[in-house]
Amino acid sequence: MSERVERVLTALERMGRRYIREFLVEEGWEPSRLCSDWYYAFKFLLSKLYMQGRNDSLSVRYLGKMQQCLDSYFLPDSMTTIEALAQGRYIPLTADWVNFNIENSPLWQRFDKSMGKQRDREMVLDVLRYISNIPDYNIVNHSISEIEAGRIREHREKLKLIWGVGPKTSAFYLRDIIFLFNCELAPEESIELQPIDTWVRQVVDSLRDEQDSDRQLSTEDWLVRHGGGPRNSALINSGMWYLGKHSFALILRLLAEGNISLEMIES
Repeated sequence: MSERVERVLTALERMGRRYIREFLVEEGWEPSRLCSDWYYAFKFLLSKLYMQGRNDSLSVRYLGKMQQCLDSYFLPDSMTTIEALAQGRYIPLTADWVNFNIENSPLWQRFDKSMGKQRDREMVLDVLRYISNIPDYNIVNHSISEIEAGRIREHREKLKLIWGVGPKTSAFYLRDIIFLFNCELAPEESIELQPIDTWVRQVVDSLRDEQDSDRQLSTEDWLVRHGGGPRNSALINSGMWYLGKHSFALILRLLAEGNISLEMIES
C-alpha cells in the first residue's frame, strides 16, 4: 500500500470516529435504553433503513413523519400493542404476506405519502412483522445476540429478507450496532459492516492503484483488505461517508482557517 493511501486511511479512521460522536453519541442514542425499550430500538432500526437511494434530507423528512404517526399509534404498554397488531392482522404474519390484505389494515390506513414511497411504508409493516416474532420484540437485543453467537452473516441475510431492506441499509444498521456496543467480530465478518453508497464507492475508486493487485476487488472487499490488521474497516467506511457528505463544508472551513494556502490551490 502506498504512503498516500496509508495517510488517507488514517485520516478516514479519524473521520469515522467523528461520525460516531456526531451521529450516534450526540444524537442521543442510549445503548442501555436500546436494550430495554423495544420501541426505541425499533425506531433506531428505522433510522437506518430509511436512508436509501435518495437525498438524505428527504429520507429524514419521511422518517420524521412516519415516527410521528407511529408515536401517536402505540400505547404506553406497547408490547401488548404489537401483539395485538399481529393477532388483529394489522401487520402481515409471514414473510410472504399470505392472507394479508394491506388495504384492510388500520395501521396501513394511517400511513400517507408524506411518510415516503409505498415501498417505505410497506417496509415499516414488514419490520413490525419481523420483530413481532422476536421474544421481547427488541431488534437490538436480538441483533447483539446473533452477533455474539457468530451469526452476523446469517442475521444480515434475514434482515435483507424484510421488504425494502437491502445490502446497504442492513450493513448500515449492523455497523452502527457494532459502534454503539463495541461488539467483537472475527476479521472475516467485517464485510457485513460495509454499507456502500456513492460516497464510499467514489473514495475507494480514487484510492485504487492502477498497478494494484486488488484492482478487481469489489468495494466491500477492498475496504476489508485495506482496512484490516491494525485498522478498522468499519470506521474507514463511515469516514468515507462523512468525507463525501461534508466535503464542501470541510473545504470552506479549511480555507477560512488558512489551512489551505493559495500556493496549494495554484499548484
